[in-house]
Amino acid sequence: MHDGTFCLPDLTTFCRLDELGLVVVGQRLEPERTVLECRVVARENDAFCRRCGAEGVIRDTVTRALAHEPCGWRLLTLLIRVRRYRCSGCRRVWRQDTTAAAAPRAKLSRAAVRWALVGLVTQHLTVARVAEALAVA
Repeated sequence: MHDGTFCLPDLTTFCRLDELGLVVVGQRLEPERTVLECRVVARENDAFCRRCGAEGVIRDTVTRALAHEPCGWRLLTLLIRVRRYRCSGCRRVWRQDTTAAAAPRAKLSRAAVRWALVGLVTQHLTVARVAEALAVA
């Protein structure tokens, strides 16, 4: 039961990005879409090499764009900043784990996939309408 109090607005929670291991750090409103800049919630083992176990150093960041479930039929794109690390021992390079947000090489967030399936099965949307709502082919 809720106690009737309000908390500060939080885009991360509102867009259910906390479920995907992401946190919103910025937003950009464009005429046809909203872009949310996100960062991956750091985990303890992200900075350690999976090959030799040595601690890596942050090398740089790369961006990954994902279509996310629309907010009121407005396109929503996640621009995820992903840290890249380099192992101080074996020189191997790797990225932060983003599999909670999307499958490897996917263009849709896991929430967008769920939204599309619900639209197809329960709301009887066409595949073309779902693709249009997510701005994907």
